[in-house]
This record gives sequence, structure tokens and C-alpha cells, in this order.
Amino acid sequence: MSRIESLKPMNRHVTIVPHFVDNETDTGVLLPDGYKQEESRFVRATVVDIAPDCKEDLKRMKRSSKSSVVAVVERSMIEEVAVSDRKHYVILENYIVGIYRRPDES
Repeated sequence: MSRIESLKPMNRHVTIVPHFVDNETDTGVLLPDGYKQEESRFVRATVVDIAPDCKEDLKRMKRSSKSSVVAVVERSMIEEVAVSDRKHYVILENYIVGIYRRPDES
């Protein structure tokens, strides 16, 4: 059984999977390569892992969540780390604007 490598964040970083939108319209029509759709300053991202020195409330939320934690992060501050033909995305904890919660979560 093989294990998939993951990047363990350090120094107040959080490993995320950003929910980038492809260059496609709602109708399924592909847009030209040169077309630049106006991007929002913020993007949703699934939290994968949290550095040990991050704030305790962020770590507690990740531990106690029954499902994946989805955060809103500042798009321009997402860092892509490409190592061994794999891409990882990290962001400093202070660029997490908020966390989506279900109505039954406190």
C-alpha cells in the first residue's frame, strides 16, 4: 500500500487546496486563451494541514470539524510550492479571512 506525500506546513503556514475557477462559462463554452475574466480578491480553499505554531483556535477548528474546513483566503497571497513534479499551495495564517461553518457549528 503506497502513501501519498503531503507537505507539512511550518512557520505559521497553512496547506490548502484553492478552489480556482477554470476559464469556462456557465454554458460550458470555452473562452479564448487571451481572455482575462475579472477575478475576485478572495477565493475559497479547503484546509489540508496547519503548522504547529498557528493560532490554537484555527487548529482546534480543524480537529473538531466532522467535514473538511473551507476557508476564504486572499488570492494574491497563495504561494504555489512545486517540488518533485507535485504542486502544493500554502498561505500564511493571517491571510485567512474567515471559515465557512454550517448553521449547527459554533
